[in-house]
Amino acid sequence: MLTPGYVAPMTEKRFPYEQCQWSANVAEKRRWYEALERTGVENVRASLAQTDAGSRGSVSIGIENNLTKGFAQEWLAWHDRQKSEREAEFRGSQIFWTRWAALAASVAALAGAIGWFLTVWRKW
Repeated sequence: MLTPGYVAPMTEKRFPYEQCQWSANVAEKRRWYEALERTGVENVRASLAQTDAGSRGSVSIGIENNLTKGFAQEWLAWHDRQKSEREAEFRGSQIFWTRWAALAASVAALAGAIGWFLTVWRKW
């Protein structure tokens, strides 16, 4: 849980609730953010799926009974973007190391073929 006056370091990634337009009250947005974080992405997604309220509508998530659905949707979209970025970074890393492994295997196979060729050639 975040403490009042807490400022996240620049390296820490968190939802920028201060910039959301769903409420003018920063303390209220902080409470909403903390309630959503405690509830978890999949539980928030399930709660939002159970309501047909519009984005300005009020939903109950966790201990917050008067949370704007639009705020929760924006928080959920931010988490989805973060997950997508992590997956893309992982895929890029996986492709990089797979290429290196293929190159290393090719070099080893070439060295083996050259060694075999030299052995056969020297016996003639």
